[in-house]
Amino acid sequence: MKSARRADIDTLRAVSVISVIFFHLDQSFFPNGYLGVDIFFVISGYVITKSIIRNFKNNKFSFLEFYFRRIKRILPVFLVVLFTTIIFASFVFLIADLKRFLESLISSLGFVSNFYFWITGGYFSTNDQLKPLLHIWSLSVEEQFYLFFPIFFYLLLKIKKNLNFNLFTVLVIISLSFIINIFFISKGHKDVIFFMFPARIWQFGLGILIAMLPLLKIKNTLNDFLYLLFAITLIIFNFVTKIKFLPDATLMCLGVSLILYRATNEKNYLTNIFNIKPIIFIGLISFSLYLWHWPIISFLKYIYIDKLSLNLMILGLITTFIVSFFSWRYVEQPFLYKYKKKQILTFVAVNYLVLFLSASFILQSNNFPSRYDKFPNKIASSIGNIYNCSRFEYIKFGDTYACLLNSKRKKDNRKLILFGNSHAYMYGWPFKNHLLQTDQSGLIVQLTSCLPFIDQNISLSCIRKSKNYFDEINNDKRIVNVIIGLTWYTKKLVNEKGEIFIDNDFEIRKKSIDKLINSLKKNGKNVYLIGPIDIPGKKFSPETISREIIFKGKKEINFKVKRENFDAEYEQIINYYELLLGSNFLKPSEILCDEKNCYFGDNDGSFFSDSNHLSKYGADKMYNLFKKNIK
Repeated sequence: MKSARRADIDTLRAVSVISVIFFHLDQSFFPNGYLGVDIFFVISGYVITKSIIRNFKNNKFSFLEFYFRRIKRILPVFLVVLFTTIIFASFVFLIADLKRFLESLISSLGFVSNFYFWITGGYFSTNDQLKPLLHIWSLSVEEQFYLFFPIFFYLLLKIKKNLNFNLFTVLVIISLSFIINIFFISKGHKDVIFFMFPARIWQFGLGILIAMLPLLKIKNTLNDFLYLLFAITLIIFNFVTKIKFLPDATLMCLGVSLILYRATNEKNYLTNIFNIKPIIFIGLISFSLYLWHWPIISFLKYIYIDKLSLNLMILGLITTFIVSFFSWRYVEQPFLYKYKKKQILTFVAVNYLVLFLSASFILQSNNFPSRYDKFPNKIASSIGNIYNCSRFEYIKFGDTYACLLNSKRKKDNRKLILFGNSHAYMYGWPFKNHLLQTDQSGLIVQLTSCLPFIDQNISLSCIRKSKNYFDEINNDKRIVNVIIGLTWYTKKLVNEKGEIFIDNDFEIRKKSIDKLINSLKKNGKNVYLIGPIDIPGKKFSPETISREIIFKGKKEINFKVKRENFDAEYEQIINYYELLLGSNFLKPSEILCDEKNCYFGDNDGSFFSDSNHLSKYGADKMYNLFKKNIK
């Protein structure tokens, strides 16, 4: 039996999915379009809660029935999308890209892809836009909500039948989730609140709250026109601007909640905006649209490499709507209203098994046949290839954590430490190798996005963070040798008073580095400093070049730039620290440059994983630098 549909909900779904599609077609065209996903979360909380309350009142609520309804609503079309995507990926992707895709597919099958994409990257970078299943993170969050919420809400209704108490409990949970968001925003960890379910609870919670409020039977005294106008204004305003220190979609979620609360009054002419049939139809097929649009756009971006032309955008948009319509008509609808429970569960189980086994088999085949030559595959293997500590290697270090390496070979004799931001962390491979060869343990202390400066830094929070680590290093008597790595091309710094300095001639930065070195030496530490390398920037992109070889027939790859450019930029720095530190000044340029050129790769692969970080292939070349100079 089909349930009655609400025009306002279908309209909100249409707005949500269209905004996300436009964002994915071209971020510059609709930069806040990704916030459309937040609308889905509020609607989900509302619809699910209304359903549970209705069934609970009629004594018809069943956990088994609830979860089966979720299965037949979500999984059939979801699995069809995954099957289609894995076929395309197997034919189109380079080996390294295929491997990453299959990992994301397995995490999607388990509805934990939000964790996977959080750990392996983000949402907004160029590399992330080439992941066909990136959008499944939101479905994973939804499924986590569907898993836990019915149990919680049933117990709430069963144990405590006081409506005011139940509303208060929901408000507390919303508030706690919102506070979590504000806390992580203040710490600069936006990826956490973007991907993680606890940080999204407040959005589902708003929908839950709005579904419960009619039980209070509050008399309507507000003007519908002004009410809806205010709600719509909040949504539009949030699409065109952001509010600092608050979750990005705060106003939008409030606007959506207001619309859901006030069931549309058919007598009010403003509500005609919710009765536009094409918009309602988009809302009707919104789930299929959401699932299909990103794989289609992602494959187009992968093949055509450059920013999509208007013609390709239109092609992608038309293809998305055609495929989504047929998906809705011949997959969603039959599984919802035609097929029996046994047929649905069998379909889901068989497809889950086949997809999981297929992905696992390909992943285990290290040399899975590729239609492409080894060379572009080697270059592609460097993309996003950064050093990562195992979660079992992290130990408490001051107020935070550090990575203890090679502790199994000997008792923790942490004489050696690698300290700095990602431009220290990228040397993790040769550092670990050096520890293994010298039979000692060591620490990696990573200042994510911060410089190892204690008097000035990228931000005030970075100063505090760096000081905390620095004090712990100085106080640890076991640490004898400190290797410092940093980003040498940073120009803007902030002091402890919040004053901004532009370091054009290296003098300001030199002062901070010298202070760091002198403070460590004063405490009996032997200090090593990793010098600058010529970073490729936009001159060389392994992510782009690997596909240009395949899809554009690019034959000549420029792996080098003139050495004179590097010398002009960094000669002053190198000369100064060679004189100050002697052999304790490690020069990666000795390996990556010769007298005439600096190199970003060779015929065996790329030295860089992106525009400024060494890949494993590039970092491994630095082992002799550690072996030769570090005592």
